[in-house]
Amino acid sequence: MFVKGGFGENLVVTGMNEGNMCVGDIVKAGTLVLEVAQPRQPCFKLNHRFQDSEIARFSKNNCVTGWLYRVLEEGIIKQGDTIKVTERPYPQWTIAKVQHYLYIETDNIETTKQLSNLPPLANEIKNVFKHRLDNNDVEDWSTRLVDNSTTLEMRIVKIMTDFNHVKRFYLCRTDLGSLPEFSAGAHIILQLPKDLSRAYSLCSPLANDTYQIAVNHAIDGRGGSKYLHTEAKVGDTLSISAPANFFKMARGAHHIFIAAGIGITPFVPMIEEALSHNETFELHYCVNNISHYAFKQQLARYAKNIYLYNSEKTLDISELLNIHARGTHVYTCGSPSFVKLIRENSEHWSEHNVHFENFSVEESGNVPFVVTIKETGQEIKVNQNTTLLDAIRNRGVVVDSSCETGVCGRCKIAYDGEVDHRDSVLTKRERKGYMTPCVSRAKDKKLIISVI
Repeated sequence: MFVKGGFGENLVVTGMNEGNMCVGDIVKAGTLVLEVAQPRQPCFKLNHRFQDSEIARFSKNNCVTGWLYRVLEEGIIKQGDTIKVTERPYPQWTIAKVQHYLYIETDNIETTKQLSNLPPLANEIKNVFKHRLDNNDVEDWSTRLVDNSTTLEMRIVKIMTDFNHVKRFYLCRTDLGSLPEFSAGAHIILQLPKDLSRAYSLCSPLANDTYQIAVNHAIDGRGGSKYLHTEAKVGDTLSISAPANFFKMARGAHHIFIAAGIGITPFVPMIEEALSHNETFELHYCVNNISHYAFKQQLARYAKNIYLYNSEKTLDISELLNIHARGTHVYTCGSPSFVKLIRENSEHWSEHNVHFENFSVEESGNVPFVVTIKETGQEIKVNQNTTLLDAIRNRGVVVDSSCETGVCGRCKIAYDGEVDHRDSVLTKRERKGYMTPCVSRAKDKKLIISVI
């Protein structure tokens, strides 16, 4: 007995499934002629439809996604018509097999080449395989499967002092439900009292349905670390975003990790992920004391791949990044000034091979400026102690945001003028027309922005 569709399906046919339908199949339905073009890709909207946060991931993992057709000949389908496969030019490429290489065996170069040139495969999927060949990179599907605007209610179940002013917080869902999975380099955004919103890297792989973050007590910070260090306690509840990853690792690469201080947090799970994929790495870690530093015990097992420096000044970044082998990727996390230094010394690298993350805001050198809202002509003054985002909000201009530290890109807006880009999420190409008002500012005294 048929019921209303739940996956947005247009055609439901007994006997056809992902295991026996192939890309390129010619299908006759009534007087209509169709061609199987690609697997469907589930997204978080399924979670909303079925009120289950894991249904999209279940659909992908179990290959029950359906597929999309392209219309070769228009026609009419009516009740009682038959639907049948009339031609099968590519019997080796079932929907299930394409999904296997799309999501699971992502490092099979020969198969990737074949799928990037498979004639009937739709460009949407074909371009995924082409991107892997061109950039030696694999997609992070977690942001598609989980609605990052959805918040999870969490409870602090453990607090541990890791090192001096660094505390580690263990978080579980208050309803004891399973947590969304994530890849190394991911972060969550904590919603704290007093309307504070702060992003923190997940510093350990998902285990026992627990997320772990490490927080440094920044004396001159903006309030987030102060609250977590002086007021937060075991049993407290708080809301977080689902994990998002704008700092994901390239597959099949040699990884150079460069960290300063608490910037070490994303690299702990990234090291483990590299090893799980039989990839090589080296960690260059700037600390105040090479005998005593955050995550020392965990990092000890990788000692032969770790280079310690007494301070940021003792690391010759120019020499480190001067020459590199093909297939090498660089990742850095630390203070805004440290990240800026890495960015400046890696200008000769491909932007696809250098990755940045920065959860603190650069506030030195700020100068006041005036911003004009393109749509209304409204002029708003931005003083040196106020972010552009706060300034326009205070004047009634609505801009969506999340992390407010330049790592998520949700507040991205278009601009005309000269911008001092301080985010760690926009590409060089995006920066030519977009900026993140939560951290970036005008280089000149005037700037025009578009908020629509």
